[in-house]
Amino acid sequence: MKIILLFVIALGVATGLAYLIHLDPGFVLVTYGVWSLETSLAVFLFVIVVSFFGLYLALCTAFNVKRLPGKLNSWNNSRRQLTAHSRLTKGLLDSAEGNWARSEKLLTKYAAHSETPLLNYLSAAHAAQSLGAYDRRDAYLLKAGEVVPDRAKTIHLTRAKLQFAAGQYEQSLATVKQLVEVSPKHPIALMLLINVYAKLGDWEALYKVLPSIKKNDKIRAGDWQSLEKQATLKLLSNPPSTPELNLDIIWNNLDKQQKSESDFLSIYAKEKIKQGESRSVVEPLLKAIKSNNDTDLISLYSQLYIDASQKIKHLEKWLQTQPNNVDLLNVLGACYLQQKLWGKAQQTLQHSIDVHATSKSYLLLGRLHEEQGVTPDKSGELYRLGLELSDISKALEASPKSVYAKR
Repeated sequence: MKIILLFVIALGVATGLAYLIHLDPGFVLVTYGVWSLETSLAVFLFVIVVSFFGLYLALCTAFNVKRLPGKLNSWNNSRRQLTAHSRLTKGLLDSAEGNWARSEKLLTKYAAHSETPLLNYLSAAHAAQSLGAYDRRDAYLLKAGEVVPDRAKTIHLTRAKLQFAAGQYEQSLATVKQLVEVSPKHPIALMLLINVYAKLGDWEALYKVLPSIKKNDKIRAGDWQSLEKQATLKLLSNPPSTPELNLDIIWNNLDKQQKSESDFLSIYAKEKIKQGESRSVVEPLLKAIKSNNDTDLISLYSQLYIDASQKIKHLEKWLQTQPNNVDLLNVLGACYLQQKLWGKAQQTLQHSIDVHATSKSYLLLGRLHEEQGVTPDKSGELYRLGLELSDISKALEASPKSVYAKR
């Protein structure tokens, strides 16, 4: 529309000028030294217009010729970027389908022309690792750092993850430690750190990182609770002897709910019994047994080096609510036997056998007869029955299918 308007205006102007020239063609004289040029005004104006447009076209042509290499370079770059984008898409699809070799080739060949070279090199590192080419993997990660130096955190985290996935736990630990030093609150780095410690079996180091993880609101409790429990159980069973971390510190760091759980309490109680500090676990054991009647905790309670009458008193109290609990009957029978209460021991252990004969009940009853020094043949027979039941129990645990097959 604009061009048509200009054409109409030009046509109008030309028509007006033509009419004026028709009325009076005019006269133009140009002299220079001995030279002179004489012509009509119309011809002179025509020559000027033609010269102007000729000069304009010449300048435009020269300018376009000068810009031609830049335009060609821009066109080539655009074409390469389109090709790189296409190869990146194909490379990622190959990676998802497990075509690692082709994926690695596509991702690296056009990485230099990609709009996202970091994605190319990180994806190529994944592909190389999947092929077991750890040297090429590391080379791609280094190249990514050279091309995109401002994304060092992303590259370090990827390196640590790949090393962890490859089972290179020592290398992964060194990498993730560097990242945590720079970003101590990075949630993924912190979680990777404790997972590396778990794989290396460094439970003390893992335990020391847990406070930072618990304070991080970007990390869900479900992500670290199982590792916390695993580390705590390992440290309770083999407590460090350092002043900043020992058995009692680890125990006191547990919350009320955890202290009542038999997993934690049983290990803590065993360690305290070994250390000759039975009295410190009497109250925790009594509270836990009162709430869940755990047989293992009852057995631990019977092993405490405390007043025998107090111990038997509590065991008898628990037996009132569980009169047919074979494990409790055996524990109480063993306590009676230790205190030389032969009659009560005989009655309790026989009741245990009547409810459900076990290896432990027969062996304890055999010991009772041996301690009394009466009917040695009877004690021998009870020992034999106890050992037979023990062998059967072991066979069931070792190969239950074969036992069932015999039946």
